[in-house]
Amino acid sequence: MATEQLSAEHVSAVNEKCRRLKELLHAPEILNMPGAFNPLSALLFQHIGFPAIQGSSAGIANALGYADLGIPRETTINVTGQIAAAVSVPVNADGEDGFGGPDDVRETVRLFVGAGAVGMNMEDSDRAQRGVLLDAGFQLEKIAAFMAAREELGSEFLLNARCDAFIAMSDDRPAALAEAVRRGQAYAGARADSVFFFGVRDADEIRALVREVPAPVSILAVPGMPSAREMEEMGVARISYGSLFLRVAIAALKSAATEVLETKMHDSLAEGIPGAELKAILEERRA
Repeated sequence: MATEQLSAEHVSAVNEKCRRLKELLHAPEILNMPGAFNPLSALLFQHIGFPAIQGSSAGIANALGYADLGIPRETTINVTGQIAAAVSVPVNADGEDGFGGPDDVRETVRLFVGAGAVGMNMEDSDRAQRGVLLDAGFQLEKIAAFMAAREELGSEFLLNARCDAFIAMSDDRPAALAEAVRRGQAYAGARADSVFFFGVRDADEIRALVREVPAPVSILAVPGMPSAREMEEMGVARISYGSLFLRVAIAALKSAATEVLETKMHDSLAEGIPGAELKAILEERRA
């Protein structure tokens, strides 16, 4: 849907899902959001009971045969729109760094609302220099552009403001935590709906973020860190998984294909999802 053709009816329909995501974000239970990379993965997540879905920009790029950051904004938005159109639960987009400066952020918000997404992540890393943080003041300008764009649209589109201090300052954890708290407080003050801390794994650091940042805290979950249940007890509001589910799917595909190639047997393919179950999942697709 072209942004200049957004109707009040479309924005209103998306706003209903925005409100649903906000309810989930503020509920006592942690919001567990798997990373979808195409409509089928989203339909599966919906089918087994996830109440909301996170789009994975890396997962979308990988599923299309490209490395992370290897596809343009339009492709990410197009696939995110396909995902949002397939399911009835809210879909939060991965907006990378907003795909540029403040003017680009405004357009990115409009495009994602047009695609049916209910919110987006926006990171504070320098896209041209991975692992380097943008100036905090410049990031606040981008957040202000985000807020202006959603107000112009009459949208309730959510911002999950991502802080990459733990990646950029990984050799000095105390300094990374202090910078993460400083930025998290600033992003919360700029009306971010939640603050997403990327690269944090330590339980004490997570507790400090929840305690010091006056906004729902979002964490990327990876193997070896506290469980979702444990993070819920710490007060974390939301967890997501990036492209991890795509990697699990590709690992299963690799294992089965390797066995077929090396043994010239195909009995292991019987372990695939039954056709009747796949049909049931696909029947949940929105008309």
